[in-house]
Amino acid sequence: MAYLAAAMIITGVALFVAAPLGGGLFPWRQKSSSEVDRERLEHERGLAVQGLRELEFDREMGKLSESDYASLHAALEQRALGAMAALERFRADPARGKGSVRRIESARGAAGAPRVVPRAINFCPQCGARCAADSRFCGECGVGLRPRDHDRAS
Repeated sequence: MAYLAAAMIITGVALFVAAPLGGGLFPWRQKSSSEVDRERLEHERGLAVQGLRELEFDREMGKLSESDYASLHAALEQRALGAMAALERFRADPARGKGSVRRIESARGAAGAPRVVPRAINFCPQCGARCAADSRFCGECGVGLRPRDHDRAS
């Protein structure tokens, strides 16, 4: 009886440890295309925000000139804001959000100077947290937020 219990425990532990190799504990539960698209958008946002953090660190360490920093920062900020906006659209309507993934992928492959687009959604460029429309500083990390283009006109 003790050998049977020990064998069952060893078998259970072996199956639990080997589960990730065979597709996880629930191999029949596959991700839908909308879940894959959402994860791709979140990954894209995370990469862009992390890139902005590393870029800021490199500038503070003196590894980048101001002109290099400005061009790289504009491109990374555009990439992060595009992914965040697509993620917001996807969360609002997952069926409509599928086109956003394709637009981000096509924009990513297009070579050229980054375009300046007025921000419709307020996000912190440092940490990626959502900010109120009238915020001057991020509520999460405290970094100063630049005024948007239409805010400067008034």
